[in-house]
Amino acid sequence: MARPPSTVARNKLMSATMEILATEGVGSVNAEEVARRSGVAKTTLYRHFGTTDALVFAVVEQNVAAAEPPDTGTLRGDLAEIQRRYLEVASPRQSRELFVWMVAKSIEDPVNRELFRRARVQPRGPTVIALQRAMARGEIDANTDVDLAMHVIQGPLISMRIVDNSDVGDDDLDTILDMTVRALGAVGPTGRQAAPTR
Repeated sequence: MARPPSTVARNKLMSATMEILATEGVGSVNAEEVARRSGVAKTTLYRHFGTTDALVFAVVEQNVAAAEPPDTGTLRGDLAEIQRRYLEVASPRQSRELFVWMVAKSIEDPVNRELFRRARVQPRGPTVIALQRAMARGEIDANTDVDLAMHVIQGPLISMRIVDNSDVGDDDLDTILDMTVRALGAVGPTGRQAAPTR
């Protein structure tokens, strides 16, 4: 049998890993199980990704990049859409466990720390694009530190949904969004700072 092209093998490995993450959780991801499900040899896995940890981070990075960025015309509107999607994804136990796993792995290994950062802050990720559009519209300062802004945006939801395992209702999300856009210095179409929605 002809050896599959490298892109085919890579896609098979990532698809198998995504399936395990969705159905069983990150604790069940190992080279043997990924190889069994994908039909791709472990040696190929290591050649493409180096480690199974790197494979998991690559899957997360791909999923973030694949998310379609909203374009509502305002930073607050874009962030509302992005964060509602995030809350849907973060609801299953497997998703919360995956985030905790990524944090732990990034603490253990500087290589994983960079992979985690790349997965969260991507040039074509939806939140980065929302920030870039807001800068282009003059909603926020054109010199806004995107990495720091990402912490401001992601922090409240991570703290409530992942750390505290608390439900985030519509009122909670509205308050978070109001506080976030004010913290980022967002202004409305009149040039004034964006007003709270309630």
